[in-house]
Amino acid sequence: MIWYSIFVRSFVDSNNDGIGDLKGIIQHLDYLAELGVEGIWLSPIHRAPSYHKYDMIDYYSIDPEYGSIADFKLLIQAAHQRKIKVMLDMVFNHCSEQHPWFLQALSSKKNKYRSYFNWMDSQEMMKMNLSDWHVPEKGPKDECYYGLFWKGMPDWNFDHPELRKEMINIAQFWIQLGVDALRLDAAMHIFPPGRENDNVIWWQEMRKALGDKIFMVGEITQSPSYIQPYFKKGLSSAFNFDLAEKIIQAILHEQHNCLGLWLAKVQHNFSKTDSNVCDSIFLSNHDQVRVASRWNGDVRKSKLAASILCSLPGEIFIYYGEELGMLGLKPDEFVREAFPWTWEPSTQHCSWLKSKYNLPTTLPSYQQQKPDPQSIFNHYQTLLAIRKNHLALTQGKIENVICNDPSVLIFTRKHAQQQILVMHNLTGVDVILRHEDASFEYMTIHATSENPSPQKDSFHVPAYGTLMVDVKM
Repeated sequence: MIWYSIFVRSFVDSNNDGIGDLKGIIQHLDYLAELGVEGIWLSPIHRAPSYHKYDMIDYYSIDPEYGSIADFKLLIQAAHQRKIKVMLDMVFNHCSEQHPWFLQALSSKKNKYRSYFNWMDSQEMMKMNLSDWHVPEKGPKDECYYGLFWKGMPDWNFDHPELRKEMINIAQFWIQLGVDALRLDAAMHIFPPGRENDNVIWWQEMRKALGDKIFMVGEITQSPSYIQPYFKKGLSSAFNFDLAEKIIQAILHEQHNCLGLWLAKVQHNFSKTDSNVCDSIFLSNHDQVRVASRWNGDVRKSKLAASILCSLPGEIFIYYGEELGMLGLKPDEFVREAFPWTWEPSTQHCSWLKSKYNLPTTLPSYQQQKPDPQSIFNHYQTLLAIRKNHLALTQGKIENVICNDPSVLIFTRKHAQQQILVMHNLTGVDVILRHEDASFEYMTIHATSENPSPQKDSFHVPAYGTLMVDVKM
């Protein structure tokens, strides 16, 4: 599938308050369908004190800034009418320090919800100089609570069976409203460090409760070998952070370092744990420098990155605006700038944050890119259409990887009776690739060169370009 990650606050403003919302997304579902998107991942939409809403106060609500439960139901309905699935970002690892249960836990050591959190003797914590434990500002000071990310986000105590039931109930509530998938924030941090196996067991418990139909993708920022145990009757998929960086480094250094062989091995190992597991592949996300800024907005390299991503096996995730080449550097707010529908005065533009990197002088808007056949937008639209129309690209394994030339990434994608040969030129110089098979027959399905000049014994792959051909078997 092709997923599109939406930072809700920055996508579309429907009521002219400067903040993106659910109604705005509904109004632009046709844009997503036009692009080729098959599913949307919404950043947290539950009530929370922060702008990013990863610190939830109420898991059963929609933050009024974004809309209402009624709006969410309409979004589900409208998306499904367009055959677009909906994924919710669920933060089970922690809550807000303003969550009612945490406030009650602070009020008394005898309170029911005290055991929903993790506590340690304050003096002991200070002796060990532990930065992940925090002395409460209110309530008893002789005990401190565990909050991995910061004091405003206390971690839940998943050793408590009632707490685990509550989290399953929350997931089931949203699934009953029509949610198709869950993106699981901080999936590797459900329990404190050193309890990795307990994390795995928890996601098995969640899987057993929700069933196999719900797609569960975890945020696990470790290596594939670390991720693999999570697939044993647990997560459906996990984001491949290592792959994202390998793609970026290959483009920056113009050498692939046998990226294809590495990925083939990774996916083979995953399949040994669960044959139905699929990789979740991406270029950048809401916590990272935007991929286009890794090469200072070079359009050719942004297109090449998209071409590589769309030719690899897995569930594809596109961070909103990547299809335009949006820019963004840390801090986090500035990798979450408003989507530029147009640079003309517009009520749909999200003005909650003054953009620093995406400006009329640095980036053509969607309105400008749509009619331009050479735009990044049209490049993405073409790639997604090609991918969806070829089973070898959507379901095929990566095979026959050739590593002889470090500057050209070459592999095949094979499914049943279809085999597609993929060639990515990582350099700024055109290359000619020759083959000696006189009976070799193929049909070009994608070429970034306007005149690829196909020859019987060779392939022309332009600078920072891609050539994909359907090989007759």
